[in-house]
Amino acid sequence: MVSLAAIAAGLLVIAGLGFLVSLFLKGSLSGGQKTAAGTSAQEATLQNTQGDVSDGDETDPGADSGALPGTGDGDQFDAPSSSGDNGGIGEDLDAAGSQQIDPETEAKIDGLLSSLSVEQKAAQLFFITPEQLTGVEQVTAAGEMTKAAYEKNPVGGLIYFASNFEDPDQTKEMLKNMQTYATQATGGIPVFLGVDEEGGKVERIASNPAFGITSAGSAAEHQSEQDAKAAGEKIGEYLKEYGLNVDFAPVADVLSNPENSVIGPRSFGEDPEQVKTLAKAYSDGLHAAGIKSTYKHFPGHGATKDDTHEGTAYTDKSKEELAACDLIPFADAQTAGTDFVMVSHITLPTVLEDDTPCSLSEKMITGCLRNELGYQGIVITDSFTMGAITQHYSAGDAAVKAILAGADMILMPEDYETAYQAVLSACKNGQIPEARLNEALRHILRCKLT
Repeated sequence: MVSLAAIAAGLLVIAGLGFLVSLFLKGSLSGGQKTAAGTSAQEATLQNTQGDVSDGDETDPGADSGALPGTGDGDQFDAPSSSGDNGGIGEDLDAAGSQQIDPETEAKIDGLLSSLSVEQKAAQLFFITPEQLTGVEQVTAAGEMTKAAYEKNPVGGLIYFASNFEDPDQTKEMLKNMQTYATQATGGIPVFLGVDEEGGKVERIASNPAFGITSAGSAAEHQSEQDAKAAGEKIGEYLKEYGLNVDFAPVADVLSNPENSVIGPRSFGEDPEQVKTLAKAYSDGLHAAGIKSTYKHFPGHGATKDDTHEGTAYTDKSKEELAACDLIPFADAQTAGTDFVMVSHITLPTVLEDDTPCSLSEKMITGCLRNELGYQGIVITDSFTMGAITQHYSAGDAAVKAILAGADMILMPEDYETAYQAVLSACKNGQIPEARLNEALRHILRCKLT
């Protein structure tokens, strides 16, 4: 005979399941560049024309129901106040997410977090050009000056452009030396060595005849999983050969605005499900070659008409419209295993009710990307040398706002030293809580050490 206690327990389980189903059914979203420090005007022009939406370079781009799998009530899209620990949600995701976390690696990360100074931690939050690091007009080698500069500023990553690459031998030596200096200066922490190498019009290496590389072609040319993965693997193989370890690709933007010109053939197309599938295939190809991948430009630069390189770019889409299209590839970022998600500077006045760039929005980074979509990897901003940022924010203010919003890394601040000092000061005075700083470092170190 079934006991009354068993019946009661069964009713509680049914009620709980009904509550979760109701949440799921409700689940929808709530709610160029200036010359880099030390670079020549010629190089800045080269970077901008070859760049992407972050170029810096960078851009990153539902279901028909308008809801994203796994999202909760739209009101949860409002991120926790900038207490720095995000209500513990970020740490919970890292600990309980779908990716397996190696206890040995976590123990090593714990040790590094205890041993790194606040100055070293703050530096790890930046991904800058070698010119910004050294103050040299154009960097094509890494020698004693680079070594001394990195010991002073052990940044988390360096992004290279076409002007840094002369030929295969020079590139291999420069990047090998840079990685050696980085690991020596930090006690074994590697540095991210990144590049925008999408294929098609955005290629820093394949565009140079000295390398003898045939272009992998633009994303629009790859309309099967096999082709997209082959393109990613081809690019990944030569990046790995020359010493790079991060590619700011693939573009995961859905080309949802027919007037969009900044993304164009860099996108896999207009169908969000197709973009999701092909972006993952391309990312898988990079991973097969040993290169970290980046989905860009969250929440979807393909929805805008204007270009954030030049100034403010926006879309009036509602949260439901974004969820039904532009966010679909990014909702898959965690499952796809992409290492970075790059956040664009586009504005969403209908969703955010103001003109805050998404790269500075806690609601978009922490509320949507982390808490709603469950992404656990590194969140990096698009280039902060772009007009959408420089026309409205100082280098220091933008950097601090981005970290507080939930970004882990700042790409190419307009003035690195100013941005670094602002972040360092905010870490020391508690404006950036230690929990938020260590959360960002944990994401960075986990990617570097695995």
